[in-house]
This record gives sequence, structure tokens and C-alpha cells, in this order.
Amino acid sequence: MDKQNERRLVEQFMQLYEDFPKGKLVVGESPDFLVRMNRKKAIGIEVTELKGQGFVQQSGRLKNPDELIQKLKESIGAKEEKLALYRQNRLYEVWLLIHLERLDKINFNFQNKLDNLDFDSGFDRLFLLISSKSQFFELHKASL
Repeated sequence: MDKQNERRLVEQFMQLYEDFPKGKLVVGESPDFLVRMNRKKAIGIEVTELKGQGFVQQSGRLKNPDELIQKLKESIGAKEEKLALYRQNRLYEVWLLIHLERLDKINFNFQNKLDNLDFDSGFDRLFLLISSKSQFFELHKASL
């Protein structure tokens, strides 16, 4: 995914997330973006595509909800390997924004399942952004 698309996704997420921290969005590389809240405090945001999106039917419905959860775990795991590199920047927090282009039909049971799962991660926050629906889910929030 190129920087322009990554930026579009982060900006969409910023608009959707009411509690998004105030600050200047700065392009980076490891992680992809920084939100500079002041000179000493910044949040790093890494953007990634959800691995293997074949679990979504042409109609936009899920073929197998458990496969989506497995793919989320795989996507998180792939980025966990780079977390030490991101943390070298001495960031206040490091977030992972996982992008899923299209998922039109999310039933209540699956939405409830996502809301109640806490994906174990070294990232401070994990989010799933479904850009076609302008919807996101928080998958993990580190304990303070």
C-alpha cells in the first residue's frame, strides 16, 4: 500500500474516532505515521492491510467469521516482529491500524464477538478499520 492510501486511511480513522488525540499528523516510515501532540510526546501509527481477504464473499458478507479472526491474528503477529523497531523512536504509544477494504454485512453476533475479544499484543492499541463502511473496531487497549 502506498503512502497516499495509508494517509487517506489514517485521515478517515481520525474523523471516525472521536477520542483521536489532537496533534499534527506527520509521515514516517517505522511506524508509518506519527501524531505529534507536542515536542516530546508522539503516538506512532502503523498501517497494514488485513492478510488474505478471501473470507469475504463478492456480496461483502463473511464466508467464515472465525477465518477473519484468524487473519487478524496473523496480521497482528506479522507487525509484532517490527514493534521493537517502532519503540526505538521513544513514542508515547504505538498503535496498529488494520485495514479491511470491504465488509458490507456485519451481523450483531459477530460485532459483539469482536467487541468482546481482546487480541493480545505488544501494541498499545489495535484497531480494525473497514473503510467501505466508515466503521472501526478497537481490538486491544493496553492496560495502564
